[in-house]
Amino acid sequence: MTSEGFKQQFLPHAEKLYALAFRLLNNKDEASDAVQDTFLKLWSKRNELEIQNPEAFCVTLVKNICLDILRKRRKSELLSDIEQIASEKAINKQIEIHYNWMQMQNLIKQLPKQQRQLIILRHVKEYTMAEIAQQTGLSEANVRTTLSRARKLLREQFEKLDNYEYNRN
Repeated sequence: MTSEGFKQQFLPHAEKLYALAFRLLNNKDEASDAVQDTFLKLWSKRNELEIQNPEAFCVTLVKNICLDILRKRRKSELLSDIEQIASEKAINKQIEIHYNWMQMQNLIKQLPKQQRQLIILRHVKEYTMAEIAQQTGLSEANVRTTLSRARKLLREQFEKLDNYEYNRN
């Protein structure tokens, strides 16, 4: 098919195709793109196609292109929603972690002096049991026992706070 034959057969339907695309997509730019894609596909297949009703063929083609655009749009919106939900969950989790850490810091401050010192050396400064024993003058067994009691006390106090918060809400 020559370019003149193509223009005569398909271009007269451009306005109708645009109106259909705009009705389906409700977006001027996307509607123009859909019509342009329609003509591009028709042009690339111009020598292979034997079309009885060019208008009906163009309408079907532009409708299918619009449906593809709508599927992509819906998929993109869904992905955007999923990303937003994931982001909100991540932020909420970070807030929760920060809040829990603040509560734990307050609970550590309330520990008896020796337990507080051992917790800080072990879990904040990350000293080994041997290093803690050497620094405090306690035996390693005594360090382990005192840390165990301190952790148990922290766990109990934290659970009380957590239960209090849960029951309050």
